[in-house]
Amino acid sequence: MNRDEAAVLLGVPVTADPEAVRHAWRMWARIAHPDVDGDPAHFTQLEEARRVLLQAAPVAASVVAPAPRQSWSHIVRKPAHSCALALSGVATILLSALAGWSPLPYAIAVTTSSLAAALWTVWAASEILSRSADHGHRIVALALLWLPIVVMQVLLSLLVGTSFVPILPLLALPFVAVVALVNPGAGLWRPVGR
Repeated sequence: MNRDEAAVLLGVPVTADPEAVRHAWRMWARIAHPDVDGDPAHFTQLEEARRVLLQAAPVAASVVAPAPRQSWSHIVRKPAHSCALALSGVATILLSALAGWSPLPYAIAVTTSSLAAALWTVWAASEILSRSADHGHRIVALALLWLPIVVMQVLLSLLVGTSFVPILPLLALPFVAVVALVNPGAGLWRPVGR
């Protein structure tokens, strides 16, 4: 008999304290005891249920403490293509000037700028972080790399006369998609299996 069956038989919750289990057993024993013409088989089941519920609840053996999070100094590395990374970052920022200097529609210029910022952020994070970085490290690195690029894009758009400020939430959509792809559902500050 397992704990669930025992709890149903005695009419108590599985998490009932020992006093509640004993009280329920005494109530049933008055009715089911063989000395008061109760069914001996049913009384035996009640005793078994009491014994099962009064035993300490088993501890889950599969619970494993998570490994401690590595420090940033252990996962950050020098980028292999630092010049290309810097030049592409500048090009990504300059894309925001398309909205004011080119005949492209405003929506296309903004979409191009926001996609470029998200893609550059993914590439930069992969260049800077080692393979041992967990999801939390990756998300924080993405945010720290994306934010200055977008701030510079917004400032440049203001300088050329077409403000990205009214559509600022739309600039974040590709970034949100990137974060969702990196870590769909795990917490930001707890280590997750790699």
